[in-house]
Amino acid sequence: MIIGIFQPNINNHQKLDEKIIKIEKILKFNNDLDVLVLPELFLSYYLSSEEIIKYSLIDINLFKNRLTQISYQYQCSIIFGYPEIVGDIRYNSALVSGLNNDFLYNHRKTFLAPNKMEQSLFSKGNNFEIFSLKQIKSSVLICYEFEFPEIVRKIAKLGAQIIFVPTALNKEFIFVANEMLKTRAFESQIVIVYANYCGDNGDQVFCGNSAIVNENGDDLIRLNEEEDFGKIEINFESQKERRKRLPYFDDLSKFEA
Repeated sequence: MIIGIFQPNINNHQKLDEKIIKIEKILKFNNDLDVLVLPELFLSYYLSSEEIIKYSLIDINLFKNRLTQISYQYQCSIIFGYPEIVGDIRYNSALVSGLNNDFLYNHRKTFLAPNKMEQSLFSKGNNFEIFSLKQIKSSVLICYEFEFPEIVRKIAKLGAQIIFVPTALNKEFIFVANEMLKTRAFESQIVIVYANYCGDNGDQVFCGNSAIVNENGDDLIRLNEEEDFGKIEINFESQKERRKRLPYFDDLSKFEA
């Protein structure tokens, strides 16, 4: 599986058509990608409640439809965050597009970040599920959710081989991107793809450091604090061997019994 991460500067590509153009450009010059992962609330960017609610259901559906077309055109799944609207309710969600002008999975953030914007604007989801992507068992968490070891372990025990994490992490919590990410991957023997923003929008300074970390806790990709794109091919055979060598799940089940 060839996976790409796009780490945008929060001040760039702010209009919907600019985002579409940028995604198309990435896929045009990287047409071997199987998956492209984008940050949390990529459609609106991770801004204030006032900025996010400017996007209507019509805007959201047009953007989603355009991304499904691009996914089909380039045969690449796109994972992106967006402010989902269902009636009068909003969710902080992430969509996984399929390759047949469709969607494979929609995750609604269940553990909202403890800040005013998320707590006041979004309702909580209730799903942690596994889906198949290129025959690899996959799941999605959004930012704050992955910081709970219990959630990552639960998903890994359900059989997930990889977790995609759209995020919006600022410099105050850079430890999460640099250290916790490696720990979560190591302790649950799972590949984690972590897609963040960079740049300073006045209210927040995003720390970048988007990464793909393998089951050993090794960085396969680590971006810096500038807008950037990176990609790498993942072979999951080493993960199987790692889980045999360190039977964490089997040993834990004995403890839980």
